[in-house]
Amino acid sequence: MPPIIGIQFHPAGKQYHFDAQGVTDLVAGDRVVVETARGRQLGIVTGYVAEEELEGRACKPIERCATPSDLVKQEQWQAKALDALVMCEEQAQRLGLKGIKFARAEYSFDGSQVTILYATENKRADMTALRRELKRGLRTRVELYQIGPRDFAKLIDGLGACGARRCCARFLTQFSSVSIRMAKLQNISLTPSEVTGVCGRLRCCLTYEHELYAEAAKGLPKRGREIVTPYGKGRVVEVRTLVGQVVVDIDGVRKVVEREDVGKEELSRPPVLETDAWLPAAPSPDPAVPEEGESAAPAAAPERKPSRSSRSRRRRRRRRSKPATAASKGADRPRGRAGQNGKRDRRG
Repeated sequence: MPPIIGIQFHPAGKQYHFDAQGVTDLVAGDRVVVETARGRQLGIVTGYVAEEELEGRACKPIERCATPSDLVKQEQWQAKALDALVMCEEQAQRLGLKGIKFARAEYSFDGSQVTILYATENKRADMTALRRELKRGLRTRVELYQIGPRDFAKLIDGLGACGARRCCARFLTQFSSVSIRMAKLQNISLTPSEVTGVCGRLRCCLTYEHELYAEAAKGLPKRGREIVTPYGKGRVVEVRTLVGQVVVDIDGVRKVVEREDVGKEELSRPPVLETDAWLPAAPSPDPAVPEEGESAAPAAAPERKPSRSSRSRRRRRRRRSKPATAASKGADRPRGRAGQNGKRDRRG
């Protein structure tokens, strides 16, 4: 079987398969020229493809490897694609076409065809007049392709609701089906702002952890169901999928029931009380205990800290026994001069 090569025409775009029998020494990242339904295109090699991925489909051959002049020509057509997109929007406004969003204009490798991708919710929009006006203005073959809202968000790029670059524009090569059951299983709020992306559809990231939650939810009852527990019969008010627990309302009292205790009347293991976590640890052996044949040293009495009342009594004793200073002596003397008999002299 000839070697099959995977080729992408856009970063994070869909991968197409081509026969590489006529071209050798291809590695990932090389540019090649191939023939597609939109004319000759310049693609990027992603790597070799296994035979199981083909599923019996025939592949077109690769014409040749791209040359430096081919790369320069491709850049020139990409610069003209922006002018074609601006012209398309102006003609759509002049023709009165409303509710149409144009995403991108793409020229073929040789410039023989320009493809304009657009998205709209108006299924009755007639694009015949617009195609005719563009063909007259661009003087080349014009093709208009309608794409979905997810493909439109992928092309315009930007940031998602999480603040990072959108997954579809970064690494998703194809979109998987997403259902509202995935959000319910992961206990995500069903408000539109929480489960929908910028494209207005359910977020693609809901599929990332769906298999993990589906495996963890086995054996757990759904919310609102009445079950039998070791504490009695009650109704499930909360499901903790990842930890394997359910919260059951039993006569107004909520109990946490483990997965293995659902439907049983006795606990599979003794419950762990909240007070057990605060019990002191078992005393470790004292290294100071003498071994057999040795004399035990007298244990030192534990140092006792003085109480608050004893400290205050000590302070009062110190104040009484403290000698009077010169400043305190001077403060106790009477003002003026005193005579020999201790009386103050009165001098006129």
